[in-house]
Amino acid sequence: MNKLEKLLKPFSIGSMKLKNRIVMTAMATNYCNEMGNVTERFTNYMKERAKGGVGLIISEMAPVDNPGSSKYVSLMVDSDERIPGLRKLAKAVHAYGAKIAIQICHGGRFVSIAATHQLGQSASGVAGATQWISSGSNDELRKITTDEIHKMVEKFGAAARRVKEAGCDAVEIHGAHGLIIHEFLSPLVNNRTDGYGGNLEGRIRFPVEVLRSIRAQVGKKFPIIYRISADEGLEDGLNVEESVRICQIFEKEGVDAIDVSSGTAVTNPIPKYPPFPPMVFPRGVFLQFAEEIKKSVKIPVIAVGRINDPVLGDEVLKQGKADLVGMGRAILADPELPHKVAAGLLEDIRPCIACMNCVHSLFKRVPVECLVNPSAGREKEFVIKKAKVPKKVLIIGGGPAGMEAARVAAIRGHRVVLFEKNDKLGGQLNLAIIPPNREEVKGLINYLTTQIEKVGVEIHCGKEGDAGLIDREKPDEVIVAVGASPLIPKILGVDLGNVVNAWDVLLGKTGKIGGKVVVAGGGEVGCETAEFLAEKGHEVTIVEMLDTIGMAIEPNTRRYLLQRLGNYGVKMLANAKLVQIKNDQVILATYGKEWSVECDTVILAVGASPNRDLARALKETFPSFFIIGDALNARTAKEAMYEGARIGRLI
Repeated sequence: MNKLEKLLKPFSIGSMKLKNRIVMTAMATNYCNEMGNVTERFTNYMKERAKGGVGLIISEMAPVDNPGSSKYVSLMVDSDERIPGLRKLAKAVHAYGAKIAIQICHGGRFVSIAATHQLGQSASGVAGATQWISSGSNDELRKITTDEIHKMVEKFGAAARRVKEAGCDAVEIHGAHGLIIHEFLSPLVNNRTDGYGGNLEGRIRFPVEVLRSIRAQVGKKFPIIYRISADEGLEDGLNVEESVRICQIFEKEGVDAIDVSSGTAVTNPIPKYPPFPPMVFPRGVFLQFAEEIKKSVKIPVIAVGRINDPVLGDEVLKQGKADLVGMGRAILADPELPHKVAAGLLEDIRPCIACMNCVHSLFKRVPVECLVNPSAGREKEFVIKKAKVPKKVLIIGGGPAGMEAARVAAIRGHRVVLFEKNDKLGGQLNLAIIPPNREEVKGLINYLTTQIEKVGVEIHCGKEGDAGLIDREKPDEVIVAVGASPLIPKILGVDLGNVVNAWDVLLGKTGKIGGKVVVAGGGEVGCETAEFLAEKGHEVTIVEMLDTIGMAIEPNTRRYLLQRLGNYGVKMLANAKLVQIKNDQVILATYGKEWSVECDTVILAVGASPNRDLARALKETFPSFFIIGDALNARTAKEAMYEGARIGRLI
């Protein structure tokens, strides 16, 4: 018997029967078109998850009207014209035995002017910075009127009717994460005095009216799921004690299941936890709230929040903390996770490492991409097909780009030989696991290593590839994936003995690091190295020439990283150019004015440069090779994985 039998056991939400208890929770994708219609890309993405064996798919949030859209491109349920597209989507999902619920919402103060060309509507007109780029500087809002509330209630009901008419299996109300329904419930935000605010009876009035409108439109048996932020993680905000009472009221109003999330997308003040927890937060971070609500209601409870491990998910069910587990990002990373669980192939599951690349895509308003799964959103284009002519493929470099290329090429039937100059595979991923709270990256190293071994890649560690090696191996194709090296800036004093690079610091290759440290470079590597040293008791100053520390880091990750650095007392200097290094200090220039900071050690974290020596050497002897990853241009692991996946399919 499969050890995770609880996870695979059938279950029902009202009249909806599910083949297992794995739920792919709602995640925005930007895969629909500008009009909010279902596209082939979106359908292929959802179909692939259904094909992988998930019990229930909850779609991305779908606004009930255009002024409720919180991003540029979103699935919409604002008119009957959407029904045919939703019907095709439901049919595609049903073909593989999965069920589908559409999550309906209104963005409230997260509405995007760029999408709607209108000011955001708020429960109370309360301004405040949020995770979404919304109304200009986030202060151009207006309080929704009573008449507009009544109309919005009707729009939620009509949207749910469309979901049912399209043949979907359930509807989920998005009442979490700071969207408009959550705003009404939140004592922190709702300051209305018209009967829709004040005590709980007033604050719950709008969501209850929404529920009643939906139930009137869909009938008694059509399942309604409610997603709640059980705890906002802010002082005076919604807490789990009040959420228990709210869920009990919802149960009486006919809700069939509670999807228990937490957090809010407000960014000032910083909540205890965000709606989309990065790697720094423990797995199952919201489980305590699901458990409390389950004790208090009889309807099913869905637990979410960094449940990216099926073993954890099964344990949650065994302990009775929830009835179903939401594994949204985990299913994004590996749509076949349910089937692999059923087959007992846990080591073959491509792990979600909570790197936040998917969420970062949304903040950049581009289609969602997954670092560990380059096929996400490219399901049609990235089908792996057997090679017509098997070849001998030589790959030099065993980082993420080289390993992904090796994995794909070997699956296609090529004979793949991989050389890595270090004694272990992983490339710069081995650096990424060293700073605090980054251990989960090791899951990707382990997955890629296991998979290339299973598909028969011939691996040689501790052997550096060169032109002579290629001449001896006589491959048909060569892929150069030799990565990059730390960039050494041309600064006076950079060759002094007190100067080291961040990579060597993390790998323990330097001598003693002084008590006072200046980290030159405030990007991700610089910030993580600073935290690594601050945790060990060093007095750290980050120097960044741009006007923002950690500018390129995903906003959730950055926000909490900077908070931790501040708690450690790390000094962060932006707009500060490093002009000279001395034995006991560095000279900085800010707006043309020079000044100094005392230090014992200077750590360089100013970027990386591609390793191009091998490529230059191959120009004459083997001119038709491929260059991928940082060897092409120093970037991130996401680009490395994508290029490995693409070239592996191309050769």
